[in-house]
Formats: sequence, C-alpha cells, structure tokens
Amino acid sequence: MSVGQASADTMSVDVVIPYYRDQRMLDRILSALRRQTGLAQPPRVIVADDGSPTPPTVPPEVTVVRQADLGFRASAARHLGAGAGDGELILFLDGDTVPGPGYVATLLAALDGNPDLLVVGRRRYGRFADLADPDRADLDPAEVLPDPAWPASFYAETEDLTRDEGGWRAGLWRGVLSAVFGLHRRLYDLSGGFDPDIVGYGGEDWDLAWRCEQVGGRLRHVPDAVAWHDGPDWGGRAEDDPDHLAQKNAESARLAPLIVSPLTRPAGGIFEVPLIAVHLHSGHAGSGADAATCASLLRWADVAVSADPASPDAAEIAELFAADPRVRLAGRGPWWEAGTRGAGPRRRPEVLVDILRPCALGALDPERLRALCPPVGSVTVDDDEGRVLATIRTSRALAREQLWGDRPGAPAAIPAAEVGVTTFGADGAGVRLERILGGW
Repeated sequence: MSVGQASADTMSVDVVIPYYRDQRMLDRILSALRRQTGLAQPPRVIVADDGSPTPPTVPPEVTVVRQADLGFRASAARHLGAGAGDGELILFLDGDTVPGPGYVATLLAALDGNPDLLVVGRRRYGRFADLADPDRADLDPAEVLPDPAWPASFYAETEDLTRDEGGWRAGLWRGVLSAVFGLHRRLYDLSGGFDPDIVGYGGEDWDLAWRCEQVGGRLRHVPDAVAWHDGPDWGGRAEDDPDHLAQKNAESARLAPLIVSPLTRPAGGIFEVPLIAVHLHSGHAGSGADAATCASLLRWADVAVSADPASPDAAEIAELFAADPRVRLAGRGPWWEAGTRGAGPRRRPEVLVDILRPCALGALDPERLRALCPPVGSVTVDDDEGRVLATIRTSRALAREQLWGDRPGAPAAIPAAEVGVTTFGADGAGVRLERILGGW
C-alpha cells in the first residue's frame, strides 16, 4: 500500500443489489449483510429496483433507487445503484445471492492496497428454507446443490485469473460474475461502469470486466469469499433446453459488438470498434506507398485504418476505399487518448498500431501481431537500416501508462524481415498500385 493510501478497513463501501419483486430473498440478503463479520464499519447498502410493481420494503438505513420496467435491465439497475452511492469501494451482489458471514471482509482484504484490482468471489448453490424471520435463519442454505464444473476448471487454468498467456484468447473476463464481485470506484468509473443500454439476460458482467482490463485493471478470483445462490446454476442447464439455448444465443449476439475479442465475434466480421486500429502517418514515400499500405492492412478484416489526410495518396485512398468503412482519411482517433471518467462505457480496439513508414504490415498474421505485444510498453518493427516502420501495443498497455503510472523502458525492436514485412517505396520512387492490387 502506498503512502497516503487508505486501507480498505477505513474506506467507505457500497453494496449494490439489483432487485425485482423478490422480497423474501432481499430480506435474507439484508439480514446476511447485517451479520457480516470482520468489518470495522458496516457497508452502505443500495437496492436498485428494476421496475417492480411494488417497491421493496427495506430498513431505514438502506437506500432504494428505482427505474421504470422496460424489460430485463439488470445492467442499468446496477449502474443506477452504483451512481447513487459514493463509497470508495463497490461490491455487487445479485438479488438471489446470499453472502456468507465473512464474504464482505474477505473481498475488502483482497482489494486493500490494490486500486487497479477487480475481485470475484466464489458463488455456490443451494436451497434456502422459507422462514418467516430471516434474522433468525441460518446464513447457509438448508440444502447444498452441486457446484458446476466450469468455474473451478476455469479458475484453475488461469490460476485464479492471474495468468493470461493466451493473449487475446485468454479471456480472463469470462471468470467474472456480477453476483459476487467488487472493485474500487476509480476503476469502475474509468471503465464506464455497467452499460445502462444493455437489455436482456447475461453478459453485462463480462462486458464490464473486459472494459476494466482495457483500462489497465487486473482481475483476481478470491475463492474464500463465498456467497450462496438460491437454486441451481443457470449456466448448467442442458443446451437442448430451447429457452436456455435461445437466451445464450441472444447473449452471444449482444456481446459481439461490445467485447472486442476473437472469442466473441465471427472471424472477418466488421464492427464499430475493431480488433485492431491503425493510424498511418504520412510523409516518407512516393506515390502509391500509403495506398498500398492501406490495402495490405485489410487482410486483417476486423480492422480500422485512419490515414493522415496530408498523405500524397489522399486522393487515391479516398477513391479506392470510398465504399469501405474500415479506411478513412483522418487524424489519429480518440482510441489512443486516455479518456475521461464519467464518459460512459469505454471500448477500445485490442491492438493499436502506428505506421510511420509505408509497409506491408498486413502480411503479419493478426494472431502473431497480438502475440508480439508485451504486457507493458510496446514493440517496433524496424527495417534493415534500423528505421521504425511501425509501433505496436495493446490498448491495455497504453492505459497502464496513462492511468496507472507504468513507465516501460524502450520498446523492443523486431526486424521486419523476421516477421515477413516488406516496405513500400522506401527509396522515395513510389510503387505501382496496379501491381500491388493485382498481386504480380
């Protein structure tokens, strides 16, 4: 913990619970929160009602916020609840999930001194007895149900969400469950928080966790923070259940444009926020070189290219790619900027590329391009004379520098020939576009 940084014991905490017409479970959850152990001070509890016909009944110290019933909008309800509080730490529970006695203290201990961390607890499954007085009921369920196999397997493979050797296929964000997680408000705000525009069941937690990673946050599973879900795991239902299958497919379609990952979207698809963003700087080659560079990059399919309007090929680029939304003449876009808190959900491409000299960088397979990116800092692709052709980094690495104070050393240089990249018009004579486009 750095000097001047508050301990989680003394930091204010908000617990946000989305709610929809289930007073029995809400009473049990509020009772469980009153009986938390190991806390220096009780958290503030905020119930976010997603348009129930009748408002929930809560004790005076509990805050209730409400939104209109416009469909299943748990994401918007959570964001509404988070916005109603001012705690330095925010914990989220689902309206059907009862925290064990030490749940809150365990998550706070993990967050202590880690402002860039998102922690997720362990959700177990059971059935609670229907007792009239929740304050006298056991916090544990009357019947314990089997845990699904997939969470334990995923957390073991990723060493509790700390190992991401798979690059953009690691998908650590898939280990975050909205029912049992918490983070510092700063990280929540930098990510833009839960997306209030998401309507439908599922995926909003993955979207938030992915954006937290994008702004430089780290994820960690804390298995000792246990909370109990009332009933079996939804995800464990058989895939031959038509309703279950339809919901999962709707979730997949919803997440494809939101989470920029090859794990969520079809290969070759075109999306508003692409996997890779490239800015082509101008001024180092003759006619045709910049246009040839743009053409090369389209092999990556899920890419957006901005070319400096001062390019000597501006007219050719404008005409050649007039109907292609991936290429435009423009300055370097806001994806390279730090962004501001409170500006809403912030999504950026996985990889950011600056091309300083025209080259056929598109010859490099996108998977290998991503694999070249270091966790911190950037790499350069250099020509035979040591001149930098391109600088490559992840959005997350850039955010670590902009928001969390990382100070990487000089970028590692990769010879262009080593990765199969050639230059265009390096001698200033330009290139014949007809030959480049025709492949002869």
